[in-house]
Amino acid sequence: MRNGEPDFRWDDGRRHVTNVPYMLPKDLEEGQRLDFQHYMLRYVFKGNYLAPIKNPNNILDVACGTGRWMFEVARIFPQANFYGLDLVLPNQGNSTLRFPLNCIFKAGDVADGLPFVDKSFDYVHQRLLVSGIKAQIWPGLLYEIIRVTRPGGWVEIVDTNLTCQRLGPETTRLAQWVQELSISRGMDPSLQQNLDRHLKRAGLVNVTAHRVSIPVGLWGGRIGSMLLQDILALTRATRSIVTKYAGITLSDYDYITTKSMQEYEEYRSYSDFYVVYGQKPE
Repeated sequence: MRNGEPDFRWDDGRRHVTNVPYMLPKDLEEGQRLDFQHYMLRYVFKGNYLAPIKNPNNILDVACGTGRWMFEVARIFPQANFYGLDLVLPNQGNSTLRFPLNCIFKAGDVADGLPFVDKSFDYVHQRLLVSGIKAQIWPGLLYEIIRVTRPGGWVEIVDTNLTCQRLGPETTRLAQWVQELSISRGMDPSLQQNLDRHLKRAGLVNVTAHRVSIPVGLWGGRIGSMLLQDILALTRATRSIVTKYAGITLSDYDYITTKSMQEYEEYRSYSDFYVVYGQKPE
């Protein structure tokens, strides 16, 4: 990173942060996908959080992305201070959001720890990051999250599996490449399914886990159509990295992804999303 800004590279017309395991780009198109994904999850979980937080003073969003989650929750708790940490901060000059003064952003890599003092936050939120950090980093990051949470405060983590369930042959092939590629980059694709155990083992109490299976495709109605669009954007975003790993041409990849969109409907595929929250002991 130079002057607080990470180094970037361009690949297949998309901007990526260099030297990180995260496979997705960091550009305007990806920001739009993240916002769309936010709307989908808010719809599925009927809100922006599930932990029983009340009158918080300080809230941290780990890997805040576009800041959309912060922006919306800041309207619910206008008295609270919100801190967003990410490798690349929201471009507030080009954003349609007008963040209130209680939203503060800080650039940083979660792999280096959280740049906040102990017991700073009443609530720490992290979403869809397990597939973007190395498995060896995860225990230390969880320790850091708990360290900056005040006694009695809450930690909430939202994540999903790397691949969907009930897949057709072409989609299975594509999913296998993604899984193998993730493992080769140091990630653990099964980590999401055991988040409640990790939180309990780390010392949190009142741990509660929710799993929601979201359909993929028009067969699943509005929410199925939303997830299908999200997955289509994801397959486009990872086009270059997956083709290089699999040793196939871009046209072959495009054919496989087109077939996979059809198979989601034929096989009635679905994806599991997890929300786990726990409380730091008093």
